[in-house]
Amino acid sequence: HLRTNKQTGPTIYVPSNPFCKNMLEGFNNEEMSDVTFEVGGEVESAANRRKRAKTTPTTFHAGHLILKLNAPSLADMCKPGDEAAVPINGVEPEVFKMLLYFCYGGKVSEDELEANAKAIIEAADRFEVINLKLQAEAVLTEKTEITVDNMLDNLLYANSKNLALFQESIMDFVAKNGDKIVGNVSFSSAPGELISDILTAVARGKMTKGDASGDELKFMRVGDLRKRLHDKGLCIDGSRETMISLLKENSKGDDDEQ
Repeated sequence: HLRTNKQTGPTIYVPSNPFCKNMLEGFNNEEMSDVTFEVGGEVESAANRRKRAKTTPTTFHAGHLILKLNAPSLADMCKPGDEAAVPINGVEPEVFKMLLYFCYGGKVSEDELEANAKAIIEAADRFEVINLKLQAEAVLTEKTEITVDNMLDNLLYANSKNLALFQESIMDFVAKNGDKIVGNVSFSSAPGELISDILTAVARGKMTKGDASGDELKFMRVGDLRKRLHDKGLCIDGSRETMISLLKENSKGDDDEQ
């Protein structure tokens, strides 16, 4: 037998799709933008004074189409080619910069998310940058130590911003530490719908595998509910009740089509 040496061909290099890199080159680029925002410029004075202290606002440039796709509520505040800058108050320039950067496909680091979690959640919720809001929520959930003393404040905050994942972690704490909470924490200021979530957390903690009694959505974890919604192309923001309702409605629609 004759041995033959297999010839290897030249190395083939194919670059990846440059879309994300190209998009980031347009971030805050005045020449590539058609809308302008002025962020900040007004700071509350001391509590005993009525006047506000003026500071120089920070200017940001953006493409309206990018905002329409990634921050709908922000896009609704302006029109392509508007000459006047849109004033944005109630948001720190650095937080707005992160939000805009995310809209252009950029990544906000975990350190930045942790340091500015609530401010990012507030801005992302306000301008409908849902995925950024959920990323900040995930970091907030991971980094916040829930205690008997801070449990209620965190619960009310989570409920007010529809932070279902953060709220679920607090409910798990309640379910595990009921003996420490009873008599020490008053739920009189908590919305009535939270009681259902508390009962769900307690029941889920006592359940064994296969005990869902035919209604798997009722006791499903927030992460699993969001994944199901995402796989169906549905909105993943909202309370667990909203997510369950949306999944059930969509399931009925699927049954009707069949």
